[in-house]
Amino acid sequence: MFKTKLITILILISSFIIGNELTLEEQRIIRERTLHEFAQAIWTQAMEAKQAFNTTAVREDPIESFSTTAPRSDFYVNADISDELQAGTQSATVYVSTDGQATWQSSSAELLGTDGYENTWEGIINNPGGIEAYSYLSGLVDSEALGEDYGTIIVSGSPHNVNGNWPPGSNLYAVLANDESGDASSNYDITTIRGTYKGQDAVDDEGNTYTDIERFYLSLSLSGGCCDVGGLFGPWYLYGVGIVNPEAEEAVAYAIGYGDGGFGQLSPGLLKITGDLATGEIGGFDYITTNIDYNTSGNDMQATALMSYITSDSQWGTWPNSYNGFIVLGVTVEASLDGLDVAATVKDQTDPGLMICETTFQTGNNDPVLTEPAFDTDTSELSITYTDEDGNLPWWKNVQVCYPDGGVCFLNIPMIPDAHNYLEGVRYTASLLGQDIADGLYEAKFWFSDDMPGEPQVHLDITIGDSGACELLGDSNEDGNLNVLDVVLLVNIVLAGEFNECADLNGDGSLNVLDIVLLVNIILQG
Repeated sequence: MFKTKLITILILISSFIIGNELTLEEQRIIRERTLHEFAQAIWTQAMEAKQAFNTTAVREDPIESFSTTAPRSDFYVNADISDELQAGTQSATVYVSTDGQATWQSSSAELLGTDGYENTWEGIINNPGGIEAYSYLSGLVDSEALGEDYGTIIVSGSPHNVNGNWPPGSNLYAVLANDESGDASSNYDITTIRGTYKGQDAVDDEGNTYTDIERFYLSLSLSGGCCDVGGLFGPWYLYGVGIVNPEAEEAVAYAIGYGDGGFGQLSPGLLKITGDLATGEIGGFDYITTNIDYNTSGNDMQATALMSYITSDSQWGTWPNSYNGFIVLGVTVEASLDGLDVAATVKDQTDPGLMICETTFQTGNNDPVLTEPAFDTDTSELSITYTDEDGNLPWWKNVQVCYPDGGVCFLNIPMIPDAHNYLEGVRYTASLLGQDIADGLYEAKFWFSDDMPGEPQVHLDITIGDSGACELLGDSNEDGNLNVLDVVLLVNIVLAGEFNECADLNGDGSLNVLDIVLLVNIILQG
């Protein structure tokens, strides 16, 4: 026991002597070299990810449209994935919360791939009765679609940390990147990067709605406990999450992280890192701010900062970008003295993930509006415009073809949208070509619902093909008027067992007392 204490004392004395032998300038050099190695690891990975996402082929929105029905028992979620990412999308999952984000339900989304929904993935969640709903989408994408070989990467929305909870609970985080467990010793073995944000709706210069991010929150989860500080003279351990704007024109990355080595090798803070793509080497790194909150309890290094610290930097790039989000990746680094030099080793690093700062929220519901019903006789195409001030998609979107004046409906056709921006208005169409419908007069009934099904909202009289000499249904004598003369003629036709298309008011293909009653009622009602 005495020997153990003695050895410990000798080590401490030796450390003190060595510490005194290192001048402040030498300590500064060690600190700078340690930070340099950490920054180099972050920057290299960030630039590879940025190049992949910033290719011309994939610069359009990865999720072009995200919409839901109103909160209902079967809650539908639709998302349109860009053409380029579509080829590499391996799976998609929708997440929905109907209890204020306390818990989340998830469901696999499937590619619809039908007319009007060629790139649309749809998931359906059972709503236990909530009148409000938060929702977001997460997808697994093969990085070969981006021209890279990272394997599978995550493109994901996240919950919305509306109240700015710190640290956020697990229910407020979305998984942005996973990493294989066991490829590093447990205390430096990254398993997951998670993220969330706090923000509010805003409108850009072109009138488009986006999320103005006030604060971002990132969590780097380790297989073991977080986070080793290291000894006075090393080794030291640094934990960080890189952040990069995929549309930035300059070779710049940012990192938020934690470390507390003997010489302050990495004071917790937010770093800016610049470099040269030609040489692959970083040129400089500086703290943007040390005014961050961080937490290292358990297995997670969590950190948060105001988004404005990054977006106000002139080299960050266009903001909001077309993704309304940014790329993240995680790195753990070990640094140690090698004489007065520093030897650094990347202990573990993750593939990149793309965090999209958008979460759909709705409480209550406004009824959709149907306008401009039309029938094109040349193309036999029915159409109508659907608009919803909540931006909801219609889960029921059909048109019926019926015999006129309350007659039987004999045809029900799903309608196809020309877009999915339901807030601005979408034109739905349905073709009657190829349908077995005799020439004549009919009634089209348009049924749309983003919530519970109800009555058809719009009726439209249509003429299919050659309606013959009958221009006024019920006008059996074809004098252009409906009166008692038509009733007398209709009675005679019925008694004679004959047929007159103009007299078939209920459209059932036969003439009988029902047609007589309908005609009398029409005349009496004017």
